Amino acid sequence: MGGENVSRGMRTLLMPYGEQWRNHQRLQGSYLNVRVSQSYCALQDVESKQLLNDLLTPNVDFSSAYHRYASSLIFALAYGRRLPRGNEPEVTAIDQVMENFLYAARVGTWLVDAVPVLNHLPSIFAPWKRYADKLHNFEANLNMRNMEKALQTASWNWSKQVQDMKEAQHMSPKELAYDVGIIYEAGSDTTTMALEVFTLAMVLYPDVMKRAQQEIDAAVQSYPSYADKDNLPYIDALVKEVLRWRPVSAGGIPHAVIQDDEYMGFHIPRGATVIGNHWSISLDENVYEDPYTFNPDGGSRTQPYLLFLSASVVASVQASILPKNSLYINIARLLWSYDIGYAWEDVEGIKKRCEVDPFAFTQGFNSRPEPFKGIFLS
Repeated sequence: MGGENVSRGMRTLLMPYGEQWRNHQRLQGSYLNVRVSQSYCALQDVESKQLLNDLLTPNVDFSSAYHRYASSLIFALAYGRRLPRGNEPEVTAIDQVMENFLYAARVGTWLVDAVPVLNHLPSIFAPWKRYADKLHNFEANLNMRNMEKALQTASWNWSKQVQDMKEAQHMSPKELAYDVGIIYEAGSDTTTMALEVFTLAMVLYPDVMKRAQQEIDAAVQSYPSYADKDNLPYIDALVKEVLRWRPVSAGGIPHAVIQDDEYMGFHIPRGATVIGNHWSISLDENVYEDPYTFNPDGGSRTQPYLLFLSASVVASVQASILPKNSLYINIARLLWSYDIGYAWEDVEGIKKRCEVDPFAFTQGFNSRPEPFKGIFLS
């Protein structure tokens, strides 16, 4: 309910099933489908090379380097300009949008989430509405400003492409700006989180890292590229295991039931909210042997039945190919370039290993590892 008050019907994720939702699916599908997404590999190649170079800087924050990669990639596609530093105003602004939305959209943030009828109260008696108005104005202005600038650039971008589609003729400029903006919003965050999970896993499971590196050394002539993907099955399994072991949207995404249904003897009335618990599904002991262990060799673990759909996109299954390509190229190249391991700190003259907690994750609509230390040795 809080997320809907912020989004005002503009986010595909929260739209009810219907013509508007289908129009946005078609619009986003035009630049996120499997065929078109493969053409973005050249840009992903460039951004991943900068990532490798950024991590050579002493004491670099790997999470910030990941975030720069993800933000720059999506911003270049959406608006026609790279973000080479990672601290540009466009990055800090979208970080604020994500923080605002993930807070507002988390079920239970406000009492109205439990008692929806309260949302009919006027704003004077509904502080969540006044707060949501503030958040909506901030993100709407950002999306509109980014699109206006993109339309003036010389380069191709998503903002230009959507203008000529027939579905766009029935959308306001604000709705079009949101259509592109939510992809930037989601893509800048969820890919970063998945790469953080990968790093955590490599610190905790060095044997997995060594095996992956051996596969790369045996199959790759120079450094990993997209052309090597079919020859790196263990890397492919490792990417899928990252998504299973610690799903980014751990609590799942709320859906509304469009008709009365029944599941395992439980009656689910039309309009009820249903949330698929990704954490529980991914760590189901009836499906996975020793599910809490990071193990790309786990047989059925490699089945990507939980696609990496960002929490704010959910455009279509087609949308998963872009972030999966990002994960593949970066994970393969990071393992080719670096040994990832525990960081060490000096405590009163004694070297002490910086321990990491595999269950220390943030709470919210999306979930990421709590800040931890690791080292990248080239």
